[in-house]
Amino acid sequence: MAAGALLNVKIELVRISRVPCNTASPIYLGDNLIWDPNNHVVNSVGTTNAASTVAADLYVGVALDQNPINSINQNLPFNQINVCVKGLVLFTVDDNATYYPGDAVTFGAGSQLVRHSSGSGPVIGYVAAENNFTTSSGVTGGATGVTTGIVAVANVTQILVWIKPQQTYAELGPF
Repeated sequence: MAAGALLNVKIELVRISRVPCNTASPIYLGDNLIWDPNNHVVNSVGTTNAASTVAADLYVGVALDQNPINSINQNLPFNQINVCVKGLVLFTVDDNATYYPGDAVTFGAGSQLVRHSSGSGPVIGYVAAENNFTTSSGVTGGATGVTTGIVAVANVTQILVWIKPQQTYAELGPF
């Protein structure tokens, strides 16, 4: 080890948090969640939030379970839900775009859908390099070492996305 080198490397593939949830509206496993700064709870992303910059700025992560069901007396002392706030998540896309590693994605037209986003648009994550991309070999006369994108079929194609929530614990407050 080089002189003066620090052992401060941190590798974190997944981070799970437990956050307050709104039990008045349904939250399902795999839903994208946004923070409600007025009521201090998370809510599922609605269909009206597709490609919304405001919603993307309130993005917290992906639900890892569903909210308690009060009608069957599944009441909890604190209404909270487990949320993946960092990691790779498999999403279905709702557009016919071509996806490359590092492309930005945003909310789609459903709580569990995503779509391609321009770099300047709202972003909730980035297409992961772990997807099944192919690299051309140049055998057929094409360029060598060029990644072939994934040509998506709306509501069929699934891609791995490295989620990038915009909310931090300082903004959410103490739990």
